[in-house]
Amino acid sequence: MAAFIGIRRPAGVNPWEACYILAPVAVLVFMASLRYAFGGESPMIGSAFREIGSILRDWSPFLLFLLAYEAFQSGIWSVLLPGDRDAELLSVDRALFGETPAFRLQGIVRPALTDLLAMAYLLHLVLPPVLAFLLYRSHRRLFRAFLLAVLVSGVLASAGYVLVPAIGPGFAYPEAFRVPLKGVLYVPATGILDLARAPRDVFPSLHVGISTIALWYAVRWRRAGWLALPFVILNWLSTLYLRYHYLVDVFAGWATAALAIASAGWLLRLETLWRRPGTPLALTEPAGPEPPL
Repeated sequence: MAAFIGIRRPAGVNPWEACYILAPVAVLVFMASLRYAFGGESPMIGSAFREIGSILRDWSPFLLFLLAYEAFQSGIWSVLLPGDRDAELLSVDRALFGETPAFRLQGIVRPALTDLLAMAYLLHLVLPPVLAFLLYRSHRRLFRAFLLAVLVSGVLASAGYVLVPAIGPGFAYPEAFRVPLKGVLYVPATGILDLARAPRDVFPSLHVGISTIALWYAVRWRRAGWLALPFVILNWLSTLYLRYHYLVDVFAGWATAALAIASAGWLLRLETLWRRPGTPLALTEPAGPEPPL
C-alpha cells in the first residue's frame, strides 16, 4: 500500500521513500505490534515502544541517503556547474569504446525486450529494501554494513552529480535515435522512474552502484544470493538500453560500489577498534554467522 501511494501521488511520497523506508519499516513495526498484542516476547508496552524506536533508528541511514539524492530536485548542480557534461561523457565513450552503447543497441530494440528491461530498471526500488529487510531479521551487523555502503554510495554519487551534471543520451541526443522505445509496460514503468529520478543523476549510475552493493551483500549473506545475478545484469543492461546512461557511467557505478563497500567495512572495523582497543583494523567487514534477532 505504501508503494502504491508513493507511485500515485507525485506531490507527496515518492517511490524511493515508499520502497526504501515506509514499506519495510511499516512491516517491521506491524510485526512488533503483533508480538505485543498477542503476548509475545514481552508483555510490557515499554518494550514494544523501544523495539519500534530501534527499528526507526536502524533504518535512518536510508533516510539520509534519500535526502542526499533528493537534494538534486532543487537544482543544486546549476549553482556550481550550470552546464551539462553530456558531450564530454559521450566523447569518453567514443574514445574508449568506439561509440556509446545506447546508439548501437537500437538494432535490437523490440517491444518485449523494452518491457523486460523497463521492469528490470525498476529493481533498484525492490532489491535493496527486500535484502535490507531480510538482513535486519537475520544478520543485524551485515544489515548495518549494507545500509552504510548504500549511504556512502549516495554521498559519492552526489559528488559526481555536482561535478559532472548530465541528463543521459536519450534526453541529450533524441535526434540520434531512429528507433523509438515502445511496449505495454514501458510507459507506466518509465512514469514511475520519472518520479524516482533526480535531474542530472547520470555519472555515476546509482542503479549500477546500488544493485552491485546489493548483490555483494546478498552473496555474503547466503550462497543463494547468486540467484540475483541474472536480475542484476538485466538491471545494468537496462541503464544503457533505455538510454539513461553512457557506458562510462556504468564503470563509474561499479567503482562507486567497490569504494562504498570497502568504506563501509573499514568504518565498521574502525568502530570496533574504538570500542575495543587493540583490535586489528581491516578493510572488510567479517560476515560470520550471527543468530537471528
